[in-house]
Amino acid sequence: MILDDVISIQRLTPDSTNANKESYQINAALSAVAINLQPATAEDVAISEGVFGQTYIGFTTESGIKEGDFVTVSGSNQQLRVKGIEDWSKDPIPHFELTLVSFAQEATI
Repeated sequence: MILDDVISIQRLTPDSTNANKESYQINAALSAVAINLQPATAEDVAISEGVFGQTYIGFTTESGIKEGDFVTVSGSNQQLRVKGIEDWSKDPIPHFELTLVSFAQEATI
C-alpha cells in the first residue's frame, strides 16, 4: 500500500478552563499519520451521501482515528472531516478506509 500523504488529526476535546466549551486539539499520537488520499468515485459519493468534488477516500494502517475528527493534510493544508471509517484489519492487507469531506478555507476551525 502506497501511503504518500501525511495528515495530522485534531479531536474535539473539552476546554480545560471552561467546562461549557470544546475545541479541536491536535492528538499527539496521531500527529503524523501516513495515508493515501484519493477523490471519491461517483459510487462512493452516492453511498456516503457526499458531494462530488468534496468527498475523498483515505487508506491508512493507523488505528485510533474516529468519526468527527478534523484532518489537516501536510504540505497543502487541505482540511477534511472524517465522515466514516471501515475496518479492513482482517483483510490480507490490514488497513482502514476513511470517508473524508473537504471544507472550504473559510470554514477552518
